Amino acid sequence: MAITASFPRLNRLNSCLLLSWMAVLLSGLGVVYVSHQCRLLYGELAQLQQDKNRLEIARGQNLLEASAQASLYRVELLALGKLGMQVPALDKIVRVKP
Repeated sequence: MAITASFPRLNRLNSCLLLSWMAVLLSGLGVVYVSHQCRLLYGELAQLQQDKNRLEIARGQNLLEASAQASLYRVELLALGKLGMQVPALDKIVRVKP
């Protein structure tokens, strides 16, 4: 009790120094945690960008395939070959007046 009573300024200085060290340590731990989270999120972002690029390529391929499937030439070939359809003769065409 005599030491703290005779050196009140030293006790206050030690308390401030201890609090400062704790603040520095906590701030350092915070920096490490945030850096780790940043790395994790950046890796996830890179993975999502790769997925996006892969899906865009697949979409482009699907659009090309759909346009090839719907081409008039292919539709005509299927109508003639598989369905046995044929172009009607001119005398078989009936014109409807409005």
